[in-house]
Amino acid sequence: MVSPQLTGTVILTWNDEYLNRVRKVRFSGAPGPIARVGALMHVAMYEVVRRLTLPAPPYPELLPIATVQAEVQAADAADPALGLPQLLQNNGLDAAGVEVLRADVAAGYAASFVLNANDPMGIPLPVVPGEEASRAIGEAIAKAVLAHRSGDQMIGFDKVPNPAFGIPSKLAVNPDAPLRGEWRETGSGMPVTPNWGKLARFATGQPIQPGDGVLPTVLPTRLDSYEKLLPTPDYTLAFNEVALLGAKDSVARTPEQTEIAFFWANDLDGTSKPPGQLYTITRIVAEQQGTTGDLLETARLFAWVAVAMLDASIVAWYVKYFWPAGPASTNRADLLRLWRPESAVQQALTDGNMSTATEPRWQPLSAKRDGSNFSPSFPAYVSGHATFGAAHARAMRDFYKRDDIAFTATTEDPHATRDANGVVRTRDFKSFTEAALENGRSRVYLGVHYQWDANGGYQAGIAVADAVAGLFNTPA
Repeated sequence: MVSPQLTGTVILTWNDEYLNRVRKVRFSGAPGPIARVGALMHVAMYEVVRRLTLPAPPYPELLPIATVQAEVQAADAADPALGLPQLLQNNGLDAAGVEVLRADVAAGYAASFVLNANDPMGIPLPVVPGEEASRAIGEAIAKAVLAHRSGDQMIGFDKVPNPAFGIPSKLAVNPDAPLRGEWRETGSGMPVTPNWGKLARFATGQPIQPGDGVLPTVLPTRLDSYEKLLPTPDYTLAFNEVALLGAKDSVARTPEQTEIAFFWANDLDGTSKPPGQLYTITRIVAEQQGTTGDLLETARLFAWVAVAMLDASIVAWYVKYFWPAGPASTNRADLLRLWRPESAVQQALTDGNMSTATEPRWQPLSAKRDGSNFSPSFPAYVSGHATFGAAHARAMRDFYKRDDIAFTATTEDPHATRDANGVVRTRDFKSFTEAALENGRSRVYLGVHYQWDANGGYQAGIAVADAVAGLFNTPA
């Protein structure tokens, strides 16, 4: 194992730095790009620590060996005196190398390099005399991680879709049948990162295809069009529930349901967003369970949940924009990009369902800092929060090999419920699953999702995490 003095402090420190940059909107405000940066950073630190651990841990390689070797050779060519290839022996170190390379120092340089590569305002971490070799190996691994995911930049960061993408604006909405049920702008902007679902999953290295085991089945494929879905009793039930409980002025929503709604929201700039809240839970549990006393295990835990959340973002956004026909479809009628409850309630006269009632002034509880109400600017099915939460819960369960670990979670949402002293209330959970299910349910209370969005997201998130587990589990 890693030397006893090497605790997980460096992982926690750089995770804090990453979350601070998210709060300062230094990365894209969409959940996918935020999750991507966190995954790149934590994978880089994990790969550094894994390589600089004696004896070599029995964990699988996350990066292509050739990519890593190329970056190490390039670093050595830039400064041959470092002798990096000689220090690294079969992904581990000889005894002399331990005195030259420190895993925690190298991991810090790796994290700094990844964050600054994704943040044009970032300030490079200065090299401390005597740490040249640690800096070189940390940055070499970081470059290998960035190279491994370089294709993301070409696909996923578009904010405005091609006109042929087929998503209507609010002003162009036609009440005729082709647009019944389809997502449209609600005043919060054009659809965010609509092609994010085309990215390759980290677990497989391949983009999602229809029929992949990670796609939800909560909405059966027989309900693969608005004409089939909107008249069903299931739609009526989901519609009426969110219309009642999710309205900004709901009298049916209980105080605790309102607390739950805002506790899990964290959608606003200035917060660490949904990925950040889950990273904070990871830290809370890791410190509580004593994991942070071990550098390698801390690095493995954070990389595990980071990769699970990155893949969760890809799967959720695939379902939002390309389910069920897939990204190759050029026919909008083959895709189900479901409208938000805000549009559904305001325009219920167009849905062809006699059991839904129109409320033209209906608004969700979800609110900006100034109190104005809004719906996130992307389709409803599935819930990103639910997918993230389920993937995180499953990854935590798989790491600790149990689900029933009690913990207390926190929130950064500015509208969160406060106690009599003005302190934001925390929430207690008996298990990771309990927290994930409440996370998904909260989106109904917030008025921005139907319950099947939460159920489908939970199903997809569990499947995503199951696929990721093989990257991190030790061999039997």
